[in-house]
Amino acid sequence: MGQTSPKSFAVDWPDHYARTQPSKVALQNLETGETRTWKQLDAQTARIANVLQHELRLPVGARVAMLMNNDLRHYEIQFACARTGLALAPLNLRLTCSELVSLCGDLRPDLLVADKTWLKLASEVALEASIPRLVSLADLEQMAERSVPTPAPHDLDGDAPFLILYTSGSTGKPKAAIITLNGVIWQGINQAQFGAIGDNAAHVFNPMPLFHAGGLNVFCNPALYFGGKVTTQARFDPDEAVRFIGDPANGVTHIGLPAVMYQMMADSPSFAKADFSAFRKLLFAGSQLPDRLRETYAAKGVNFLIQYGGTETGPTITSLDTSRLDKVREGSCGQKVMNIHIRLVDAAGRDVQRGEPGEVCVKGPAVIQRYLDRDPALDFVDGWFRTGDVAREDDEGFFYIVDRIKEMYKSGGENVYPAEVERVLMRHPGVADVAVVGVGDDKWGEVGLAVIVAMPGHTVTLESLRTACEGHLARYKHPHHLRVIEEMPRTGIGKIAKPQLRALFASRQLDGSAVG
Repeated sequence: MGQTSPKSFAVDWPDHYARTQPSKVALQNLETGETRTWKQLDAQTARIANVLQHELRLPVGARVAMLMNNDLRHYEIQFACARTGLALAPLNLRLTCSELVSLCGDLRPDLLVADKTWLKLASEVALEASIPRLVSLADLEQMAERSVPTPAPHDLDGDAPFLILYTSGSTGKPKAAIITLNGVIWQGINQAQFGAIGDNAAHVFNPMPLFHAGGLNVFCNPALYFGGKVTTQARFDPDEAVRFIGDPANGVTHIGLPAVMYQMMADSPSFAKADFSAFRKLLFAGSQLPDRLRETYAAKGVNFLIQYGGTETGPTITSLDTSRLDKVREGSCGQKVMNIHIRLVDAAGRDVQRGEPGEVCVKGPAVIQRYLDRDPALDFVDGWFRTGDVAREDDEGFFYIVDRIKEMYKSGGENVYPAEVERVLMRHPGVADVAVVGVGDDKWGEVGLAVIVAMPGHTVTLESLRTACEGHLARYKHPHHLRVIEEMPRTGIGKIAKPQLRALFASRQLDGSAVG
């Protein structure tokens, strides 16, 4: 690659750590037991880079799409793409063929790589989306075995596209966020300060999908940037996870999961004997951390790290260790991380007063500069990225997420933010999970529908939910309807898929009663 300016300079991580700690394990696959030392990772990165550059003849700036289960080979391909100036786009494994074809129509990848699990689907996608080249992971590795390693360049262009990650699509069609290598590095620097991940003893256990920022960039890439270790699990198995992370000999220091997966681990028969003494941080990134879950893990000697952010923002915007939580800060997602700026603005783009709700707008070196093929004016104002989230800030700089702008509904002319209602309903002893959505009403315009998953052995009524809201929420915020379901529909990163809930109940008669 050509010489780059000091601003865009970035280091090739595998090359660096292959020199400084060659025998240290960088990657591990929990299911297969396979490992890669930094020396092995660097060598395979070099061989794959040669295949991409010379055998497949991909030019600098080309896009590589990938359909692959969580595996250490993901990182080999990721670093090979970085070494040759290519952008890697891991695709959501939960999407249908038609959805993937639609995404690839926008992405226009030059190459699609797939492991054996997804090769049939990849073949269909490649054909329908007219992708120029499809290569199986097995063939890529065979080509790499006979290739001449491509040495790491003296520098990498840190401001060039490194990853193209699609947003979860919780409010519409996923957008392709273009993430630079320097953006990932700045995320690592933020996590070194707030996530205690800035040394080579960090060991991340990750069962979260690597096609989303939550799995890839919250802890995993930052840990590797500092020479740490990542262990992958392709399919989340709570019992296996608890046995692995609950053995201090394995040295797991970090994990980041949604609440539902932490609860699955807490319900595991192995949980009672698990020893979490090696842990530094249990990350929770979501709208609400149930008190009972926090107390369950606190009894094991570990506190949660609550963080707020998104694919486009690093991801981390704010951070809070729950050991600092008190009644005053209940519901807070923490203070801003060091290398980011936050503004809260009203609908006219004016800064709101401290304590008043406003849209979260952010700027910083970890924040994306644009989406793929989308007018920046739709998402940025004067260089500030508009998150679409509403939050307020207290006098000590602690932030509180009110809700997504698009989730808000109006009841009798008053704004109702579902996240505020959900936090109250989660205190109900019979509620395991909850989502509130606005539904049409002849009298009030819109009212709240509470969709819940009940705790085993509990019967939840609308009356009991409304009673739980008394003294905590104004009457117009109380839910008017209740539906009880077995399991919440979720996006690829564990968020509740509210559009699916709206679609599910839009055509049903709502009379306030609870039905399955």
